[in-house]
Amino acid sequence: MHAELEYVSVGCSRTPHAVDWSGSGTVAYAAHETVALAREAEEGRGPARVFATLQGHSGRVNCVRWIPSLSSLSAELVSGGVDGKIIVWRKQKGGQFTVVQELSSHTASVNCVAGVYLLLSDREEGETPSIKTLIASASSDSTLKVWQRLNLDDEFSEVQSISFGRGFALCIDCCLLPSCSPVEPVLVTGGDDARVNIYIWNNGQFCRGLSVSGHKDWVRDVEVAREGRDLLLASCSQDASIRLWRICQQQQQDCKHKQQQEGEVEEELKLKGNTFCLSSGATVSVTLESVLIGHEDWVYSVCWWPRNSCHGTDQSDCSSADDCLQLLSSSIDKTVVLWKPDPVSGVWMEEVRVGEVGGNTLGFYGGLISPGGQLILAHDYQGGLHLWGREEKEEGEGGRSLDVWSSLPTIGGHFCGVQGLSWEPRGGAFLLSVSSDQTARLHAPWIRTGGEQRMWFEIARPQIHGYDMTCVAMTTSLQYTSGADEKVLRVFEAPANFVANLSRISREHLQKDGSDVPLGASVPSLGLSNKAVFTCGEGSEGKKITKNPFADHVPSFQPVDLTEPPVEAHLLQNTLWPETQKLYGHGYEIYCAAASPDGRYVASACKATKAEHAVIRIWEVSSWKQLQPLHHHSLTVTHLTFSPSSLFLLATSRDRTWSLWKHVGTDKNPPFQLCCSLEKSSKLHSRVIWTASWAHDDSCFATGSRDKKVLLWKRGESEEVWSVQSPPLEFQHSVTALDFSPLPTRDSRHVLSVGLESGHILLYSCSLGTMEWNLALSLDPR
Repeated sequence: MHAELEYVSVGCSRTPHAVDWSGSGTVAYAAHETVALAREAEEGRGPARVFATLQGHSGRVNCVRWIPSLSSLSAELVSGGVDGKIIVWRKQKGGQFTVVQELSSHTASVNCVAGVYLLLSDREEGETPSIKTLIASASSDSTLKVWQRLNLDDEFSEVQSISFGRGFALCIDCCLLPSCSPVEPVLVTGGDDARVNIYIWNNGQFCRGLSVSGHKDWVRDVEVAREGRDLLLASCSQDASIRLWRICQQQQQDCKHKQQQEGEVEEELKLKGNTFCLSSGATVSVTLESVLIGHEDWVYSVCWWPRNSCHGTDQSDCSSADDCLQLLSSSIDKTVVLWKPDPVSGVWMEEVRVGEVGGNTLGFYGGLISPGGQLILAHDYQGGLHLWGREEKEEGEGGRSLDVWSSLPTIGGHFCGVQGLSWEPRGGAFLLSVSSDQTARLHAPWIRTGGEQRMWFEIARPQIHGYDMTCVAMTTSLQYTSGADEKVLRVFEAPANFVANLSRISREHLQKDGSDVPLGASVPSLGLSNKAVFTCGEGSEGKKITKNPFADHVPSFQPVDLTEPPVEAHLLQNTLWPETQKLYGHGYEIYCAAASPDGRYVASACKATKAEHAVIRIWEVSSWKQLQPLHHHSLTVTHLTFSPSSLFLLATSRDRTWSLWKHVGTDKNPPFQLCCSLEKSSKLHSRVIWTASWAHDDSCFATGSRDKKVLLWKRGESEEVWSVQSPPLEFQHSVTALDFSPLPTRDSRHVLSVGLESGHILLYSCSLGTMEWNLALSLDPR
C-alpha cells in the first residue's frame, strides 16, 4: 500500500512577514504551526500546489525568510514562531527540506527574521568555500539577536543581543555594502519609535551607525536594494507613507572612533549629521531620496524588484546602475501598488494598482514580486493569498505597450482549525470543509482540456458565518447542513451559478431540480443568513440583472461564468449558497452532526453538562421536521455516524460510553430505538470517546478515545450484542479521528485510517476472520 500527496489546502498566518519567494521560484509561507512550501504547476501562473509542510514549531509560525542564496549553496529558509524558536531549514539533494538547527534564546514570540551569506574566500578546485552566515531575529521580548555560523558545516551561535528597552523592532533586513573590502554587512531595523536604525558590522558585532527619523508612526517594514554603487532603503509606516533613503559611500576620510571609556566593552562609532563611518575608515551618508504618498491606511510591507540585488557577495549578480528598480507596497487599505521611477525626471510614480474594492474584508499584510517580475503575490487579513499576472497589450494610438495585471487562481485554505469534513455523497465529486475561521469551503479538481491535467483548488465558499463553525454533513450532492457555536442548525442548497461552474471546472454534471432555483446568494449587512438572489430578466445590453428580494443594501452578487478556479475576490462575494432552513431545538452550541447515506435523516447534538441537554435530535430531510429526541448520554455527544446501510446510528460521548440506535422503519413511532450501548462500568474506554467509524458492510465499527486506544466492535449473534473482538490498538497520543475505507482491499481486508492528536495519520488493515491489525502505512507528516 502506498499514498501520494494529491492536495494540500491551508491558509496563511494572519501576520506580517509571513510569506517569502525564493530566487528559484519556491514560495514559503507560515501556515499555523507549519511552514508550507508551494511551487508553480504551470510556468508563468504562480504558486498553484503546496508540495510540503515543514513541521518543527510548537506554536503559530509568524515569519519566514529565505536567505538569498549563492550559486554554490542549496536554498536555506529561516522561520520564527510564537514558541520563541528560530528554525533553519535546508533543501537536500532529493528536494526535501530538513532542519539544520533550532535557535532558542528569545523568551517571547519571534516576529521577523533576516539572513545573509558572506563569502570570505574563493573556492578552489576540490575545496569547500569559506562562507559565513549571519541571521538576525527580532522578538516581542524587546530584543534583537544576531546569530553567526562560521562555515556551512558549523552550528549557529548567538553573538549579540540588542535591547530596545520598552520598545520593539517590528522589521529587519540584512544586506552587504557594495564595493567594500572587506565585506561590510549592514543591518536595518524599524520599530515602534517611528525611526529607522542602521547598524554596521564591527569587530564581530553590529554597532548602531545612524538613526534616521521622518515617519510619524510605527515603521512596519524595511527592505534594501542595490542601485549601482549605492543602496536604496525603503521603509513603510502606519502613517500611510513610504520613504526612500539613499545610502552611498563617500570618499574615504579620517573617521576616528570615540575613545573607549573605562568599563565599556564595545567601541561606538562617531556620528556626524547623516553620515557614519565604517570600520575600514570609509564614510557613508544617508539622505532622503523620496516620499511616496498613495495609500490611505497603514502600509505593512515594501518589496524591491529585482529583489536580491544587494544580499549576495558575488558582485556580478548585483544590478547595475542602468537597472530600473521597482518597488511594491501593500496596505491595509486593500491595495497593492507598484512604484517605478520616471525615466526622464527620476520621480517615483505609481505604475499599477491592484487589490480589492468594497466588501467587508480588511486589507493586505504583505506583498511580493516573483523573481521574474511577472507575478504579484499578496496575503491578507483573512489568511487568503491573492495572485496577479502581468499581460502586455497594445494601447491604440502610437502602439505603446501597456502592462495590464489580471487576477489568477492560486493556493489557499482555512487559516484556523478545520473542524469538519464531508465528501459529496454520490461519487466524491468534491469535498466540503468547515473551520473555526467561520467559513465553509468547497474543494474540487480542476480538470483541464482533455482531462490530462487534474489539480485541486477551492472553487466555492458556500458559507461565511459570524460564529466559529463546528460540523458539516452533506445530505445530497447539492445540499448540506452545518453547525456552529450557536443553537441553530442551518441548511444550504447549491445555486444555479455554482452548478454551471462546477460542470465547466470539474466536468461534474449535477442536476438541480426545480424552476425557481436561485442564481446565487449574498449576505445582508450585520446578518448571518445567506439570502437567495434570483434572475429577473435582462438589461438593455443583454446582461443578466440580479435582485435580492430581502434587502436593497446587500452587497451585489455578480454571476460569473468560470472555466478555471475562482480568485479570492469571487470566492468572498460570488460563490455563496443560499440558506433554505434553520433547525431549532438545541439548548446550547451545536457540536456534531451527521447525515444518513440514503439522504433521509440528519442527526445532531450540542454541548451539554447535563443529561437533559445531551440529547440527539433526528431531523427528516424531506420536511425538515424533528422526528424524535434520543436520550441516553449524560454529557456532550462528541461524534455521530450512520452505518453505510443507514440502518444504525452510532453516538460517542464525553461520558466515556457509546450508544447504538437502530432504524426500525418510517411507519414506526419513534423510528429509532436504542439496541445496544457501552456501560460506563466496563471501563473499556477510560477517557472521553472522541470518534467512531463504520466498516463498509455494517459488520463492525471502531471507536477512538483520549485514552490513546482504538477498539474494534463486532456484532454477535443478534443486533443487540456488540463486543470487542480484538486487542486494542494503542498509541502515544490521543486518537481524535477514525474512518474506514468505503471499499475493502483485494484480499477482502478492512482498511482503517487513524488520526492522532499529534497530527500523524496511520492506516491499518484488518481481516475479520483472524481479527489481527497490521500497520499498512504511516503517512509522511510533510
